[in-house]
Amino acid sequence: SRSPTQRPRVPRSSDSGDEEATHMLLYLNTSTWVGDGAEALAEQVRAARRARLPIAMAHENDAVRNGCIFGHFFEVTPRDLIADGLYHDLAVGCHSGPHRQVSLALLAQALRATKQTAQSRMRQVTALALTLRGSSSMTEPSNDDDVVVEASATQTV
Repeated sequence: SRSPTQRPRVPRSSDSGDEEATHMLLYLNTSTWVGDGAEALAEQVRAARRARLPIAMAHENDAVRNGCIFGHFFEVTPRDLIADGLYHDLAVGCHSGPHRQVSLALLAQALRATKQTAQSRMRQVTALALTLRGSSSMTEPSNDDDVVVEASATQTV
């Protein structure tokens, strides 16, 4: 049993170390809420909601990426999550072609990303890549560099 002041366990990314999650990314496509991982995903979403963790929802619209109409999620999402208001907040539509970059920028905004946090993450990724390659020199992106972030199909962040 948990004391009233103790926070429920919050979903974490596998490489987050001791950092606590600040948001949850829920990627919605035809594969969401189906298959072997459906109940585990539902438990992660329930835990995030109990912890009052902001949930940014990315609604995939690109058929190549298993996009679908939003109404599909009212058929497959666990009823308790729907009743609890999971879909009261708007999902960010992820579109294809020339609209993809705008979709990803809006999603990054929903996750409270900034150019500074993107550059910091890029430095971490660059340092890790160079370490794995065995290199000892590293170049940092300048403040004027544009950083393009590709969204992955992971369901939690």
